[in-house]
Amino acid sequence: MTSERWRQWTAPLLIEEAPVATSLWRADRRLVEPLITWPIEVIERMRAGYQCINCLEPQEQAWPESCSLCGFPMRTRQAEFFAREYAGEVMLNAHNWAGELDGLEERRRKEEERAHQDGQQRR
Repeated sequence: MTSERWRQWTAPLLIEEAPVATSLWRADRRLVEPLITWPIEVIERMRAGYQCINCLEPQEQAWPESCSLCGFPMRTRQAEFFAREYAGEVMLNAHNWAGELDGLEERRRKEEERAHQDGQQRR
């Protein structure tokens, strides 16, 4: 059985809890809206109407009248929903590799000094 390419699931990059200030409160509890960071290819499928923004179901054709799984009115409401909810691009795991390498070199030098001092103390 072959799986159609358009049906492939892509997992989110990051799921975080929304800030308390933007949460919906009920009398007995806080309803948490997750903040989901998607890979750019998933965002583009949603923007182009190939993935339902409501239930995340991939669609074979762009902009169907409604989602084949949940019935969300993709053709009439998805673009508006996307414009309202899309928060822009974020950099994940930005790391200062040059600083990390400098730190490794400094740790190596300290280890050598410590080993040298230990060797002199044993004499």
